[in-house]
Amino acid sequence: MKRTCLAACLGCVALFLWSGLSHSVLLIGTGFTPLPQEEATVNALSSAIKEQGLYFFPGRDFRHITPEQEASWLEKHRTGPVGMIIYRPVGGEPFSASKLLIQLLASFVTALIISYVASLMAVSYWERVVAITLLGLMACSAVSVIYRNWYEFPASFFVAQVVDQVVGCFLAGLVIARVAPRAKASPS
Repeated sequence: MKRTCLAACLGCVALFLWSGLSHSVLLIGTGFTPLPQEEATVNALSSAIKEQGLYFFPGRDFRHITPEQEASWLEKHRTGPVGMIIYRPVGGEPFSASKLLIQLLASFVTALIISYVASLMAVSYWERVVAITLLGLMACSAVSVIYRNWYEFPASFFVAQVVDQVVGCFLAGLVIARVAPRAKASPS
C-alpha cells in the first residue's frame, strides 16, 4: 500500500506539472476563438442572463416538451444558429489558489487510480506504461469524444485534449510503472 501511495504522489506531480506546461504553454488557447464584437455580445448577455450556468440554443426543456415545441426546436436546430455558452455573470480570478488546489487534487485522484490499476498488473515495466497511457486515451474516448460528437467542440480543441491526456498519462506512467508494486503472476 505504501508503494502504491508513493507511486500516486509521484504520478500526481508528473500529471500536475505536465498539465501546467500543456495548458499554459504548449496547448494554450487551442480550439478557442476570441468572441467577435465582444463588447456588444457581452452587453446583450449581461442584460439577458442573470444566473451562472451552461446555456444552449436553441433552448428546450428536455423533460417537459409538447410535440409542437419539439417540432419547433428541431426546425430551429436544423436551420441554426446552434451553440452553447458557459456563463458566469460576475468576474473572478482566472488563476487562483483554489483552482490550482482542485487541479492538484484531481491529478492526485487520477494518479491514485492509475497506481492502483498498475499494482494489479503482472507485466513488464513498458507494458504497464503502455497500459497506463491507454487509460488516458480511454478518458478521452469516454468524455472528449462525446463533447466533439454531440456538442461539436472544435477539432483542434478535441485533439489538444487527446494530446493532453495521453501525454500526461504516459509521463505519469513512466513514474508509476516504476514505483507501484507489481502483482505476482498467477499460476496457469
